[in-house]
Amino acid sequence: MKNRLFLKAGYVGLLVIVMSMILVIIFPSKAPKMPDGFFTPIIAFEFIETKAEVFQLFVSTDGTIRQSMVDAMDLGNQLDFIYMFLYSLFLLMFCLKCAQISSKKYYYMGAVIALAVLSADVLENIQLLKITANLETGDFKQYLAWLHLFTWMKWGGIAAIFLGLFFWFIKGGKFSKIIGITGVLSFASGVLAYLNRSVLNEIFGLTVAVMFIMMILYCFIYKYDPA
Repeated sequence: MKNRLFLKAGYVGLLVIVMSMILVIIFPSKAPKMPDGFFTPIIAFEFIETKAEVFQLFVSTDGTIRQSMVDAMDLGNQLDFIYMFLYSLFLLMFCLKCAQISSKKYYYMGAVIALAVLSADVLENIQLLKITANLETGDFKQYLAWLHLFTWMKWGGIAAIFLGLFFWFIKGGKFSKIIGITGVLSFASGVLAYLNRSVLNEIFGLTVAVMFIMMILYCFIYKYDPA
């Protein structure tokens, strides 16, 4: 067990998976109307840009607020504070272990970014909760502006960590190299999604999820060989 240096990060990763499954159950799985290209309500909400899109997501054509959707979204975002701590801790531990094993100081940057991602996610969730709290008055334009900033700080930070870890994964075996290449593709899809909000955002979100799953699996199969 002494040569399985990523095990502790892997255990945190298992908690990330459990919490992900809980959030999938809690967050709304569908919505009558979302911005073009989106098919996951929480992803659509995080990348939402206008008041009209917010009303399309949460308000019926007769002006009635879809309270069940609001309640589910709020509960999911409240529990998301636990989730963001877990996945940020996983990324932090992973980057620190890479730095320790390789003696390459630039992996510490990934750990710093993981803390920034956590801060951005906290602020993102606050904006999301403030938007739903002000649906009735419609006074949430300022929260939309902040939401755009913090959402991209979070997602962009995660993608940047994946890109930096490419240099770790590419030196490993076949599975490790696949993870590294997937990380680059995730970063690239994130850039494209930023330039053109569309189904690319959903693809970006999917690549991030795949990266987490593969990295968590990696934690349990990696064996340190000092030779």
